[in-house]
Amino acid sequence: MKLLKWNAWMVCLAFIAVLASCQNQSEKVAPNTANNRAISKDEIALQVVDLLQQATSRGEVIRSLKAQMPSVALATVLDNVKGQGIENVATQNLRRIVQKSEATYKNVKSPENVEIPELWLHQPQAALDFSKLLVAYAPNGKNEADWKQVKAYTLDKKVVYLDPFKEPEVPVVVVETDGFEALKVEAALMNEELQKSGVQRLINRNEQAKRTTGGLATTKLDRIRLNDDKEPWISGAAEVYAITSGIRGSNNEAQINVIPMYYLDKDGTTYYPNQVLLFWDDYSYQAANIQLFEKDDNYNYKEMVRIIVDGVFQITGTLSGQPIVNVLGQIANAVIQAMPDQWFTNNDDYVDSFYTIEKTRTYRNYNGAAGNANVDLTPYVIPAN
Repeated sequence: MKLLKWNAWMVCLAFIAVLASCQNQSEKVAPNTANNRAISKDEIALQVVDLLQQATSRGEVIRSLKAQMPSVALATVLDNVKGQGIENVATQNLRRIVQKSEATYKNVKSPENVEIPELWLHQPQAALDFSKLLVAYAPNGKNEADWKQVKAYTLDKKVVYLDPFKEPEVPVVVVETDGFEALKVEAALMNEELQKSGVQRLINRNEQAKRTTGGLATTKLDRIRLNDDKEPWISGAAEVYAITSGIRGSNNEAQINVIPMYYLDKDGTTYYPNQVLLFWDDYSYQAANIQLFEKDDNYNYKEMVRIIVDGVFQITGTLSGQPIVNVLGQIANAVIQAMPDQWFTNNDDYVDSFYTIEKTRTYRNYNGAAGNANVDLTPYVIPAN
């Protein structure tokens, strides 16, 4: 999502953070490129073509992709196909690819990469003609403006090329390995790394609710809408997550959480998620920040945590005794300033920030600092059982 200019008052609040972080810009972690990927989208695409060549399995795959938006794990598609009594060489080969991907993160305590094959269906505005169905995947290279063409296969395995910026008028099954399914796993792993790094206190929510008189105090996201980003159609749905931050402890320590937002897949659409974003017992004060980012394929979760933690520690290392409002703003801007420079171009990685959200306040039709997101937030108490 394209970053808009910050409001002048936010520039003033961030001034100290900017000065502290500018001298560290050259030390930021280099991206983890697609060359480290263990599985090939092209290999998956060819096997999916084999699966789709049979009318029965093609019908079940299309049904699965239509029934669950915006994407479906390849493992789930294969289970659905098997449930219809369909088993062939293509399903066996694809299952081996799924098992290979699972081995990269399920059997390793702290995996470097998380790759989970999934499929989604591009449906043109015109009537669907599945005799012209294609199978494709996004080009390599994070800078979408440099994409020249999208490689796709017909059902008889001929190679055709599509325009990355003009939606094709035929249906396309798109292969993804670093999308929603990977985000679910990576969000959990990022929180584990944040706990190890000392910027997230591990809290048992059930025990917390039972100990708290009157229930668990939270702030709930009732509604959210993002502006149009005009990203290439082949990129599919956005994978958005929130980084929430606040203050805990007598030394003004940072508390940072990562919360995936699986439903938030399209700009220009209003969502009503009813999702809890802030748990107030996490913080020592009744104000916190919410910042939205889109998942960046060039950075694995470990690198992202390291970037965030290093940036926060560099800027917030001497905050003990400072006014709470200043500390809260500096923690949020430490997260922003720690991010790679290219996240503030047109690479659709930084979405927006909501600063100093108060515990007891209701927010309606509330714009983020960058003007890219608009939300409704309400206080909500979760009673204990």
